[in-house]
Amino acid sequence: MMKKIFAAAALLAAVAVMGAYRGHSIELDHADGYYRAGETATCRVTLCEDGKPLSGTRARVIIRWEGKAVERKEFTTTGKPVEFSYKSDKPGWVFFGFQVLDANGKLLSGPGVQKHPQKPAITTEAGALFSADEIETRVKRPADFEAFWAKRRAELDKVPLKPRFTPLASPEPGIKFFTVEIPCAGDFPVSGYLALPEGAKPKSLPAYVDWASWMASDTSPDFALRRAKQCAIGFTPTWHGRPCNMGKDYYNYNTTIRIAGGLAGIEDREKWCFSDMYYRIMRSLDFVKSLPEWDGKTLVSVGGSLGGAQSAAAAALDPDVTTAVIDVPCFCEFDGDASGRTHSIPVRHITDRLKNGDKRPLETCAYYDCVNFAPMIKCEVYVCTGFADELCPPSNVFAFYNALPKTTKKLMSTSPYTGHYGTTANPKAKQRLEELQGAVKVFRYDGK
Repeated sequence: MMKKIFAAAALLAAVAVMGAYRGHSIELDHADGYYRAGETATCRVTLCEDGKPLSGTRARVIIRWEGKAVERKEFTTTGKPVEFSYKSDKPGWVFFGFQVLDANGKLLSGPGVQKHPQKPAITTEAGALFSADEIETRVKRPADFEAFWAKRRAELDKVPLKPRFTPLASPEPGIKFFTVEIPCAGDFPVSGYLALPEGAKPKSLPAYVDWASWMASDTSPDFALRRAKQCAIGFTPTWHGRPCNMGKDYYNYNTTIRIAGGLAGIEDREKWCFSDMYYRIMRSLDFVKSLPEWDGKTLVSVGGSLGGAQSAAAAALDPDVTTAVIDVPCFCEFDGDASGRTHSIPVRHITDRLKNGDKRPLETCAYYDCVNFAPMIKCEVYVCTGFADELCPPSNVFAFYNALPKTTKKLMSTSPYTGHYGTTANPKAKQRLEELQGAVKVFRYDGK
């Protein structure tokens, strides 16, 4: 262990001496990253140290087609752009990732090298989609899919809607602020933060539900407070149903949120560790609609990653949702093999079980797959994805997007250079929603 610590420290020191591998120039010959099947995508890159082009440095490109490496090639930088290409005759996604090596060919990683801590050896990246409008899911939708959800809705309706409010001191003047716990079907109640303007009249406010992403933590009260500052009801439920406002040491995957990386109970559609989350999605919307201040007209669902999956389910399961913002959603195509793509998390982490013929995880997750919810979504939908997103790949997201009904008003926003971790923006959606100010107001999480 100590050897590893000293080695890591030596690497960090070396990087500090050399400078940071940042300021790279990377571009595709199609600026938007879109190609038609049969075309060739060319990625041009100049690797840099502190913004200055590297010369004589060993490096590597990894090219992945639908998540699987098709080429790994080392090269030596010359200070000038280097080009790499990939041609596809069918719809799908290609990823270009670049790494830096030391003089001995050892891969460098970590601070000073990485683009993001979740990709410690990737220093810059880009992606492209071929014939994105033709990407279709081949995931099998269970014959009783909608009957299953009607049954779950009926089970939830048997639980009285009796929220318990705990007042909190508001950090913003003129805002009422609470933690809320609401009885629900399943093992855990709905828990979340509620904020709304003081003195709001009955039936005067639009409502916004901001769904939490997949983390062992409390949900953020800031989203609810931000909505209230915009003269709306803001509600931010946890995804896991544990109490809010308990302090960061309370939330962890060892004691309070035991889900085994999302695999617990995955053999049974009624017992999967995420299955009860969908009860809480429906009950959260029930709660917001029960508030006397809700205007009865505008109900906006917003989320990214796991929150994006929740936002998609909310739009499918509650016809009162008027607008859904679905950023970089996970849970799109659990059965990636059916479409020739990567499995959605967490199923892609149990490939050995699938190889051994255990199909129960796929049978379970088919009932929670965004592509199977898509045909039920009728409200306005705004989706975004980054073509460098290897956690929730863009082709899986497009499979969901393209499965939405043709009559559904929808808008996709993309970038060829952004990945999953807080860097993918939704400027087209923001622009469109700004046109709706006064009727619908939706803003990116960072408020920009």
